[in-house]
Amino acid sequence: MKPWIPIAAAAACVIWAAPQPKPASLPWYMRETAMTAGARLTFLEKSWWPRAKALAEGESFTLDLNQDGRPDTLIERKDGNLIEVIDDSGSADRIDNQASAAYVVSLKGTGLVDRMVVYIDNNGDGKADETEFRHYQDGYLRYAWFSEDYDNTGGPVFGMQNWSYAGTNNPDNRFRGNMMIYLNKYDPETRAWVPLSECPFAFWDFNHDGRSDVVLRVSAAPLASNTGKDSDYANNYQYMWAPKATPLAETGNMNVRYSYNIDPEPRREPFNKPHYNFGFNMVGAQPYNYPHMTYTNPRRRPPQTVVRIPWKDGMAVALDYPAQSTGFSWNEAHDVWRWEGQFWIFEREYMPNTGGPTMRWNMRREYSADPASRRKLYYSEVDQRYHLFGAREGWLEAGHLVNNSKDLEFRYFDSNGDGYLDTFEVFLGSNPVPVRVSRVSDPRARPVTLTREFLQEDYNQRVLPRAIEENRQLIASLKNVAQSDLAAAYEAEAGKTEYLERRRYCLDIARELYFLKARDFFYTRNAAGAYPNLEASRKAARLLTPGPVEGGYTLGDSLKYWTEARRIEQFVEAYANGRFDEAKRLVDQLRAE
Repeated sequence: MKPWIPIAAAAACVIWAAPQPKPASLPWYMRETAMTAGARLTFLEKSWWPRAKALAEGESFTLDLNQDGRPDTLIERKDGNLIEVIDDSGSADRIDNQASAAYVVSLKGTGLVDRMVVYIDNNGDGKADETEFRHYQDGYLRYAWFSEDYDNTGGPVFGMQNWSYAGTNNPDNRFRGNMMIYLNKYDPETRAWVPLSECPFAFWDFNHDGRSDVVLRVSAAPLASNTGKDSDYANNYQYMWAPKATPLAETGNMNVRYSYNIDPEPRREPFNKPHYNFGFNMVGAQPYNYPHMTYTNPRRRPPQTVVRIPWKDGMAVALDYPAQSTGFSWNEAHDVWRWEGQFWIFEREYMPNTGGPTMRWNMRREYSADPASRRKLYYSEVDQRYHLFGAREGWLEAGHLVNNSKDLEFRYFDSNGDGYLDTFEVFLGSNPVPVRVSRVSDPRARPVTLTREFLQEDYNQRVLPRAIEENRQLIASLKNVAQSDLAAAYEAEAGKTEYLERRRYCLDIARELYFLKARDFFYTRNAAGAYPNLEASRKAARLLTPGPVEGGYTLGDSLKYWTEARRIEQFVEAYANGRFDEAKRLVDQLRAE
């Protein structure tokens, strides 16, 4: 039984299967790189192949393929490869330019084409507006990376090593600014491009400082892949190299990753080490069917039509994506520098088609298993943080920051299903028993406007300065009662960093460690008195003055014990609810008693 295809999707398929331009009608430079009917491209049938095959390393020759009397094509042997460089304009100062040119590569000079990198100058200003990075196997076209630049910066986008992607940390990658990259798989049956894997990776730079403030990643994969034999289908490269492609009508937007940078301006990190504070990770099974997703460029070598979510619509797609489950990540230590944004993790809650890598330490994770069609955050006064509305649980493992061990773990739960986290557990080191369990009756939550402008101002001008100051004041009082070498190390780390976010986080950890020490000190001190350890004095049981007296404790000992016990519980309760001014006052009172 054939799958049901919506009318809009069917229409897209009609466009998709439209006949390609006939080779004879193509410009000369497209005819030079035209594939056979079987989608194969080689140098073996070229008239210049015998001459090219005989080239020694470093040798080259030129051709005049458009027959205008000047060279427009360069054939060279470099690093053992044979490369055909075509100046698509036919009139550039250099054939091997990066504005309007194609680099056709036969690795090891076999004559079979393995790669083709194309720079497309749409507006004739001498800068590339689009880039293609086509991949062939035995000369057969398999897939391609594409880029679209909206900053008019031009130049290479994909960092390459021997004509292959050089990896995510390569400094030549230019995944930033206002632009997007995306992958399309070649379908030999329809002779067309179809979306696959990261389609798109889109970036937005609102203040045009050359960095990106928001990044979106969409995982295009078969609609059944979330529950199929390979539930991380979108990140498995074997499907990119496969001879066949998944039809567009059976392809879905299966995962959306959407991250924000809300650091204060001007940002100081290097261009090739961008930072994103937080991100959403959403799993769903939305058909890959969006308005204006087909884009035809007549300057593109056939197939000339690609499929991707338009850049201008990307943020709206992320905000309104019909997610079946949602993950939320926050880089608390301000120490992850990746152009891809914040990732989910292959732990605790598995989210299909998410992909790696994973970051475990000092990353706050929150997870909602409930369907949601809109991203919602709230701010809680309890911990002075933004949270995912609807999250049923969360966790954060603190450690490997001032040492090589796990120091604390925080677990969060929504006990009554109202969408707000209200139960907190704290574990010390590898201790399997929580050292603190707190349940708050009122998270003192307010909804948050999910725009970068609001969050950037609210977070940096209100949340962080207030949290840092309250931490410092409470820590000062706690240190009058108890000491901790580990807490002191986090304080020292807070003093080293220029990032308020990292400073606040380190002080948060130090405060928690000092609190646990002070709380236990007060409990132990109170338990050491006469009342818990002796029998009532027969002679002085009604004496209002605390002991010591002969024979046991007095009424005064009992009153003192329970007054202090109640104050300790008030201190613990105030701390758990984020009322740090009150907690500081109670610490000072308890210390004076």
